[in-house]
Amino acid sequence: MAKINPFQPNSPVSPGMFIGRMEEIERIESQLFQVQAGQQTNFLITGERGIGKSSLLLLTKFLAQGDITFSDKTNKLKFLVIDTDIDPKTTQLGLVKKIELNLRKALDKSEPTKKFFSDVWNFIKKVEVASVKINDGNKIDIDETVFEEFIFSLADTVNRLSSPQKEENIFATKYDGVLLLIDEADNSSADLNLGTFLKLLLEKLQRRSCNHFIVGLAGLTNIKQILLDSHPSSLRLFEDILVEQLTKKEIEQVIDRCLKEGERLNNIKTEITSTAKQVLVNFSEGYPHFIQQFGFCAFSKDQDNIIDENDCFDGAMQSGGALDLIGERYYRNNFYSKIQKESYRQVLRIMAEANTIWVSKKHIRSKFKGKLEILNNAIKALLDRHIILPKEGEKGIYRLQHRGFALWIKLKTTPPQELKEEVENL
Repeated sequence: MAKINPFQPNSPVSPGMFIGRMEEIERIESQLFQVQAGQQTNFLITGERGIGKSSLLLLTKFLAQGDITFSDKTNKLKFLVIDTDIDPKTTQLGLVKKIELNLRKALDKSEPTKKFFSDVWNFIKKVEVASVKINDGNKIDIDETVFEEFIFSLADTVNRLSSPQKEENIFATKYDGVLLLIDEADNSSADLNLGTFLKLLLEKLQRRSCNHFIVGLAGLTNIKQILLDSHPSSLRLFEDILVEQLTKKEIEQVIDRCLKEGERLNNIKTEITSTAKQVLVNFSEGYPHFIQQFGFCAFSKDQDNIIDENDCFDGAMQSGGALDLIGERYYRNNFYSKIQKESYRQVLRIMAEANTIWVSKKHIRSKFKGKLEILNNAIKALLDRHIILPKEGEKGIYRLQHRGFALWIKLKTTPPQELKEEVENL
């Protein structure tokens, strides 16, 4: 009998399935309450791929909208949330239009509000035929008034939404403010000039007494450099919230909660042996996406409603299994596309033998088949591409970012039984 798989590796985790991140959620909630009180603040969620940034952003959306509560159960937040993302082709014009579209979809419900958008946001038609671009000199290349009109329109909308005076708020509901969530902000191109755009946006809103607007960004850690390159003081706008691996206990809770959800969905209880649970914990490395993928494949392999270690290993290591799928998403590009020389891949294979343990250049040299100059070039290239990490404060010590990367490399070169024994002993 086919069963509905409760693990969801290809989408953010829903709030009901969310585990951990208590400190991060508390900090975000505190900032939302600050903005509710008219104190402007913003946040930046950073972390590695698969660490759960998008899931935390989704939880933030539900928290801000008042769909769920966290520390203060009696005081629900009520923000209007603009939820969007960035890709390498996103322009400043595109970002402006996304903000306007989200506001219109949420608020354009009656004749007065339709007229409001027609009057206050009519500048958007001008923007559609003009390329809005803010350069590093904080000037708009063409028609400076276009950006000013955007600021006036946004400030007017936010102030009306959050105004306690009924005559000033033509909308059906009063909101605490507007939260702009931007996921995958690290995809921002240099042309978008995100740091300068947001700095000018937030400063100009504040000068117009618009203090109920908050921006939340999420992206890989290189988003900080992207913001700095765009404007040297843009990082000061944001409180940095670094998302790190879940603890072993939290990963176990994720597994238990998913299996409980599976029982609800299928009316059949699926159990897991303690050894199998430990294997999944070892595989996941504390990354939420990894545990969802390994758990999904193990659940799919199970035939007797008891997930054992064989289900875990078969689901992980067989062709098209979890390691293959994770490798395609996270590692293949680093191993092949970003590396054009086999000698560089040789370094990764040597380092993979140590999983995520720190490895000295001396150790790599002892196993490297090639000249020292080639090895030096390989290590520099891998560092520059952020494929390997240097140990802070110690010269010539490196490691791979993920144990999963090491396992994926070994999957291509190591007999399955040998790899299985290694994972069991982690």
